[in-house]
Amino acid sequence: MNISWQWLSELVDLNGIKPQTLSDKLTLAGFEIENMIKTEEDIIFDISYTSNRSDTSNIIGIAKEISSICNRTLNTCQGQLNIPLWQKSIESNKFNEEQYIISKIENIHIQESPYWLKQKLANYNIQSVNNVNDIINLIAIKWSHHIQILYIDTQNGIVDIGKLKHIDTNRKISELLLKQTSDIAIGKQNILVQLSLPQESVRQKLCSSTQKIPHLHNLYKTNKYINRQDQLEAYSEAIILLTGLGKTSYPNQIIYLSTQHKIRKPIQFNYQKNDKILGPVQCHKYSSNNQIIKRSTIHNIFNNLYFIIHDDKHLCYIDIPTYRISDIHRDIDLIEEISRIHGFNMFIDKLPQNSKGGQKSIKQYQINQIRSICRSIGLHEVIHSSLGKTYNTEICNPLTQEYSSLRDKLLPKLIHSYKYNIKQNKKAIEIFEIGKIFTTNEEKYIENIHLAGILGGNRYIRAQWNEQPKNISWFQAKGDIEEIFERLNIDIKWRKKNTDTNTISSIYSQLENTFKRNNYSTLYNDTGQAIGLFGELKTEDNNLQLINPLYGFEIILDNLVKYHSDTSFQQFKQYTKYPSIIRDIKIEVPKKWPIDKIFDRLNQINEPLIESIELFDVYNIRKQETLNKSLGFRITYTNKNATLTTEEVDIVEQRFRNISVQ
Repeated sequence: MNISWQWLSELVDLNGIKPQTLSDKLTLAGFEIENMIKTEEDIIFDISYTSNRSDTSNIIGIAKEISSICNRTLNTCQGQLNIPLWQKSIESNKFNEEQYIISKIENIHIQESPYWLKQKLANYNIQSVNNVNDIINLIAIKWSHHIQILYIDTQNGIVDIGKLKHIDTNRKISELLLKQTSDIAIGKQNILVQLSLPQESVRQKLCSSTQKIPHLHNLYKTNKYINRQDQLEAYSEAIILLTGLGKTSYPNQIIYLSTQHKIRKPIQFNYQKNDKILGPVQCHKYSSNNQIIKRSTIHNIFNNLYFIIHDDKHLCYIDIPTYRISDIHRDIDLIEEISRIHGFNMFIDKLPQNSKGGQKSIKQYQINQIRSICRSIGLHEVIHSSLGKTYNTEICNPLTQEYSSLRDKLLPKLIHSYKYNIKQNKKAIEIFEIGKIFTTNEEKYIENIHLAGILGGNRYIRAQWNEQPKNISWFQAKGDIEEIFERLNIDIKWRKKNTDTNTISSIYSQLENTFKRNNYSTLYNDTGQAIGLFGELKTEDNNLQLINPLYGFEIILDNLVKYHSDTSFQQFKQYTKYPSIIRDIKIEVPKKWPIDKIFDRLNQINEPLIESIELFDVYNIRKQETLNKSLGFRITYTNKNATLTTEEVDIVEQRFRNISVQ
């Protein structure tokens, strides 16, 4: 089979791949390259495929195989149809499958084909006739599907166009197409476009009538012509070409009649069996370190082959597409596909002799997780030296005066880098750093790992596209911090700076000067331990010529990681089968009460029927000379053992309303 390099480049991203490299990869994957012919404008591959891989007998099949082998993007069709599809399942016996896709196109111009279409067919020694015939040949070569055209004007009303949704009408059209042999003159025509998987008797007649047309005859010479998943794609491309080159409009509707697809059992795949059969793979060409092929690599190979994976801890089940059921039946066939796509030459026939490597601590894994979360929310990681000139922790024997002390906080260096980036006429970027800081306590040196970052500075937030972009607000920046803790599954509390100042260390006392007055908060974990600061930075004192607010934070990771290790265990509860009751209540409290105190009062009720308490509304009210605030809470009640009654809920609700406001 001849394959054009230019045509392949339209379907698969071949940038950076040379023709000889592609030829070697195809040979290693089981395809025989008979010849590689270089012309003035193109390179033609003469590829032989095995009898059990009939799915690669067309351009799309080879393109899919190349995209799987080279892990490149596949572009099968360059357009989409916005046409209603009417689909119906038809009854048939188990020995005969039928399928008909049909539509009507009016006023199509039958004329000479464009140059690009003639050129594609010329590579296969096919003489151009007109645009309709050439499109039929193109679809047959590209998709291995035979598009058939019935010229309505020549049938003298034999076909009832109004009954195209009937199976008998489509069978009759298939019979008429066998008798339609005369060429149609150039001009306007009304046509029916049919793509069918016909009855066995019609298939045999089509096989006989197309003996002089090899690329069509091969489609019918075997009774294993399978109902492939890409028939609608092939038909859609044919409609796009016919209406585009024929200068007419799309059909009003596409009719799709087919027998029911057989449900096939997925193939069970065992990872341990795969490792035992294939053995280790060589990591690098000149490396002696070898390892077993990774599960993620296996999944990528299956995904590139368009297999559907149902994965479990030790086993997985693989659904095979219909066009591969002729050559993949067992798990050993899947193992062969892995070795074929990954490369037979990548596997070695002896076990590697590797020395035991080191292990990462749980703390390091947790820090890497935090680093990954910060990157995923859009922050850029920066790294600064721990050495400096003006820090409090001095070095006894510094190499130079510039590096005579160790840093005791991260945020000032981040501000300096942020300011430097602005001065270089570059955009403001949101950054973070994870690094060690060094402090002294009673003549002892203490090392801690901190996380610090800067948010804001750029205007990219807008509620509507027609509005001017705005800088992030306090609450949006605060939401980014909360997302980090939420993804770490850690509950935190926000408190004002004057609340429990004894827990704020000297580090945070130094950082207070970095934030605007009364515009920062302290972060606490559930145990009441301060773990960080967040607030709006002083842009004036830091010589930052910004009109947009800038927010910064610094968090002690040692306290955070230790707390995360103690609370990372997830405890699951049985889901109740009884319905819940949701009630909204209003509670009035003094305006100066913090929300933590209110929730503590609510939690003191300690009622097992309460599933959750959520605050959804708050507003201030004045009664005589007292200023209070009214809080709206949404409480969910659930009983795991029986259906709740209104009386039970009323009793609990009254306890909420009796909370003292004094």
